[in-house]
Amino acid sequence: MAEITSAAYQDLRDYIQSQWKYIELQDESGVAIIRLSPSDNRVTWSHAVNDQTLKLQVVVKGSDADINTPTTFAKSAIFKVVTGGSAYSVETFTPFTIESDQDELTVIHSIQVPQVV
Repeated sequence: MAEITSAAYQDLRDYIQSQWKYIELQDESGVAIIRLSPSDNRVTWSHAVNDQTLKLQVVVKGSDADINTPTTFAKSAIFKVVTGGSAYSVETFTPFTIESDQDELTVIHSIQVPQVV
């Protein structure tokens, strides 16, 4: 079996960043609370060239119009489509409850290509 090149891995990372556009924040049961795209100013992709870890960051606040209080967040999931679809990556984090307008949650969803074990 042949291994793909580092350029191929970079191409995969570029594809993921350009096509897997939506991050969904979920409760502890995996129920969607909100799904956002990088066109939303609360969402940013980041990774350095040839860095195998892609990071999609989202920051939500209790003062955001689309966030109800109280709401407990516990997972993030990456999707290719704006609604429905299957999650391509799910990451669990310590549950955090936004209880007031002053509360703020920052989630950084990391994807390694290739994954280091």
